[in-house]
This record gives sequence, structure tokens and C-alpha cells, in this order.
Amino acid sequence: MSDRRTYQLAMIGDASTVRGFGAGGVRAFPADSSAAALTLIRDLVARDEFAVIYITEVLAEPILDQISGLHTGAVPAVIVVPDQSGARGIGYERVRTAVERAIGIDLLGMSRDQEQETKR
Repeated sequence: MSDRRTYQLAMIGDASTVRGFGAGGVRAFPADSSAAALTLIRDLVARDEFAVIYITEVLAEPILDQISGLHTGAVPAVIVVPDQSGARGIGYERVRTAVERAIGIDLLGMSRDQEQETKR
């Protein structure tokens, strides 16, 4: 008998964004507001059934501090992703900052603002 746990993936976003994730085995949780999304995240973390919880940038942006303050341990990871309207760069910046904090250098290079300035 194995002691391995089986975890699921969750996606929180607007109904049209999360609709297609079910076909890929991701549990879809539509939310109409950032407040509703935060309630869902807290519930999903408490369930201890999910390895990764994805949330769209639009919903995550107003509640980033609350998301960062959640005590999650190794799982679940809460990952901010773009929705159908396109990327705002929030997820990228969170990963870049986490990598820089972990290893002490900006491994991913310039921030998105610096990239935009370089391209001009």
C-alpha cells in the first residue's frame, strides 16, 4: 500500500476562462469578484486536496497581499496566470521576485518595465 497522496489542480477565474480547463483535468472554480476568489482560495487551501491553484491576474491583482499571506506549506502553490484579455505581467513579476529572493540575483533578467524601455 502506497502512502502517496493524489492532488488535484484548481483554476479560479471568470466563467469563460475556467470553462475549458475541465477537459484537461483541472477543477474549474468560477468567481465573479476578487473577494469571491479569495474565499475560494482559502477554502481550497483548507481542503488539502490541491497541489496547484491557478488564479487569473484580473482576480488576483486586488488580493495579492492576502494571497501572499496564506500559510500553504509546500502545497498548494498559488500561481497567478493571464486570462483571455491578455497578460498584465503580474505572474511574471511574482516569479521573478521569488527567484531573486531565493538565490540573491535577478536570474530572469530585466523587469518587464525595463524590457519595454529597451525595446523603444
